[in-house]
Amino acid sequence: MKIYRTFLFLLFAVLLSSSLSAQQVITNFDLTIFKPLPEVDLAALWVSKDFSGVTRVFQISIQPPNVDVILEGEITWTDLGKTSSQWLYNFKTKPFKSTTFYNTDLGGSTIKIGPDNTNNNVINDLVTRYGKPVGRFDFNLTLKDLQGNVIRTATDFVEFVNPTQSFTILTPTVNSELQQGNIVVSWIQIPGADHYKIKVNTRANSYQSPETALLSGNPLIDFDQIPNSVSSIKLNEIPNKRPILEGQELVLQIVAVISLPSGNKELFSDIINFRIAGLYDAETNAIKNDLMALTSLPGFSTFANVFSDTNLIIKRLVDEKGNPISRDQLRNLLNYLNAHPDRVISAQFIYNNNQ
Repeated sequence: MKIYRTFLFLLFAVLLSSSLSAQQVITNFDLTIFKPLPEVDLAALWVSKDFSGVTRVFQISIQPPNVDVILEGEITWTDLGKTSSQWLYNFKTKPFKSTTFYNTDLGGSTIKIGPDNTNNNVINDLVTRYGKPVGRFDFNLTLKDLQGNVIRTATDFVEFVNPTQSFTILTPTVNSELQQGNIVVSWIQIPGADHYKIKVNTRANSYQSPETALLSGNPLIDFDQIPNSVSSIKLNEIPNKRPILEGQELVLQIVAVISLPSGNKELFSDIINFRIAGLYDAETNAIKNDLMALTSLPGFSTFANVFSDTNLIIKRLVDEKGNPISRDQLRNLLNYLNAHPDRVISAQFIYNNNQ
C-alpha cells in the first residue's frame, strides 16, 4: 500500500510540475491594436467564421513558440458619450501552439475557435445607428494552459470618434464665390493622418456631377505633400498644373492618408464646388454653361455662338411675363427641356437692349 501512495504522490507531482512549467515557459503575451484605425468594417473587430476581406486590426504575440495554449477573449463596446460598456463578443479557442498571429488568423486552419457568443441585440443597434464602428472598443484576452490555469492577460482598446468616417472641409463652402488669389482651403484635422492630398478641377456646367468633374481631364491641382500639421492652405501656395481663371467653377476634395501595417488607407472629404469671381461674373458663366449643355435643343449651334461670347453678361433672369426668376427655377426648366426635347418646337433669341 505504501508503494501505491508513493505512485499517487509522484503522479500528482508530475501533473503539478507540468502545469507550473507551462506557466513559466510563456515569457511574452502581447496584444497590439494597430492605431489609429479611422476606417474599418465592423466585422474586423471581432472573430468571424469568414475572414475573407477582413482588415488586420490587431496582433497577438505569444512567446516562445510551440507551447500548447488556449486563448479566451472578450470585446466590449462603449457608445459615444456613455460611461458603461456592453459586451459584443466572446470566444475561446481550441488548443494551439503559441506563435505570433493576427485577428485574421483566428478561426482559420491553425487557430480554431471553440465556443463563442455574439450579442446580436447590441450589434444590431450599433449597425442601425452608425453602420460603422463608433465609440470605444475594449479587447480583453486571457491566455491559459491546457488545464485551464491562467498564464497571462492582455488588454487594449481603440476609439472611433467620427461616425461618418469622413471629414469636413470648412472653407470654401458649397456654391461660394471667391476672389482669385485669395482662396483659402481649411478642414478639420484627422488624428493619426500621415499627410493630406488635395485635388482641384474645373466643372464644365451644372449637369456635370462633382465626382465626374473632379476626375475628368487634367486637374488644376493634384498635390499629395501637405503635412499632417497643416489644416489650412491657400490654393496659390500649391503647385498648379494649370492656371485658375476668372469665372471658372471649381470642385475640390481633400484626402487624409493614414499609414497602417496593411498599407495606406485614404479618408475622403466631400467634394466642394465653388466659383471664381472676376471680369466675367461667375454667376453669368455658370448660367451660360447650363444653357450650353442643352445640346438637344433645336438651333443649338446658335446657342453656342451667342453664349461663347465672353462679352455677354447676364444681368437678370425673367419669365415670359417679365417676372424675376431664380437660377434654380431656370435650372429646373432647363433640366425638363433637356429630358423632354420633343416638347420644344423652336428656339430663338430676342434681343432687348432696354432690359
